[in-house]
Amino acid sequence: MDKRYRSDFKRFKRINKFLKGKEILDIGSSEGFVHGLLKKSNPNKKIYSLDMKNSDFNIDLNKINWKIRKKFDTVIAGEIIEHLENPKKFLENCKKLLKKQGILILTTPNAAGLQYILNPSWCVEGHNFAFTMPMLNKLLNNQGLKILHNEFINAFWVNNPLQIIPYFFPKLKTDLLIVSKKD
Repeated sequence: MDKRYRSDFKRFKRINKFLKGKEILDIGSSEGFVHGLLKKSNPNKKIYSLDMKNSDFNIDLNKINWKIRKKFDTVIAGEIIEHLENPKKFLENCKKLLKKQGILILTTPNAAGLQYILNPSWCVEGHNFAFTMPMLNKLLNNQGLKILHNEFINAFWVNNPLQIIPYFFPKLKTDLLIVSKKD
């Protein structure tokens, strides 16, 4: 298994335990590895995909308003918010897709993570934004989403000798995971 798959597998294990309900939407799932694992591990759930192409719902995630009428028990936004032009509008759209009491699971690189400290330009290579845990908590709360769980995860670096450092200093882990709920 290559580095990307090991990284995605770690992320999948953390996400999977927070899934709620029977209808799940996986946003930005075009690469498919995490999406495939979610489907295989949850055969009694209907797991939809949303991306720009080759998915159940084909949408440009930078559009202001998404035209999806369906609501979901859980929406997963894994490693996507940092690539978008308007994270606030993205979260508004995610909230609209949630059923009452629905769960939003969000992962993104940690702007205070060791990978940024060692290589500050890493955040500009394909990313429009970089987030810290307090920033994301505030963004989600401002959308009326209640934070249920947040944690630092080490999903980005695999087989790197420096990955041991964040285990002693968890806030330096490479990724953020936040689970929030629509009231």
